[in-house]
Amino acid sequence: MPLPQKVIEQLGREPVKTPGWSGQLLMFSSTVLFIALIVYFGLAYGYEPYLNSQTQNIQKQLQSFSDKVPVAEQTALVNFYSQIANLQTILKTHVSGSPLFDWLEKNTETNVYLTKLNANVTSRQIAIGGVAKTLDDINQQLVDLGSQTDAVQSFVVNDITDANGKWQFDVTLTLTRSFFLAINNPAQ
Repeated sequence: MPLPQKVIEQLGREPVKTPGWSGQLLMFSSTVLFIALIVYFGLAYGYEPYLNSQTQNIQKQLQSFSDKVPVAEQTALVNFYSQIANLQTILKTHVSGSPLFDWLEKNTETNVYLTKLNANVTSRQIAIGGVAKTLDDINQQLVDLGSQTDAVQSFVVNDITDANGKWQFDVTLTLTRSFFLAINNPAQ
């Protein structure tokens, strides 16, 4: 049985090329490979010699510096720098008591005078004893101390007594960590 004419025509024609993903994938991967090779050879034969020459120049400068400056002077310079760095560290954490007196002077009521001051810098506590004319003066002094939140962390009233018309009081204050640091509160 002979094939129909329509089938013979279809067999005689070339097959139609359908676009596929394999050709695009091959093009993309070859492009990435080409770019990677250019970057590799650029770094290996262009940038690496440049970095090596810069390293050699710096080493030559260091060698000429060490030839100009004797080893004893270099050692002395390193020791001096070390001392300066240590001094800077010490000064940052230096504890100063003078801000305490300025602060007490500014924060003591006019009708109150202090009779006792005991400061313990390590525990940040100060014990204050004083005398006031009236009980209201003591209350105002305690309110003033309690409102100093930048300096006073907490305070405890130990004793308030009336002695011959004068009111005596004892207070223990716990100050903030930064209060005694001279760098944070420089004396004026």
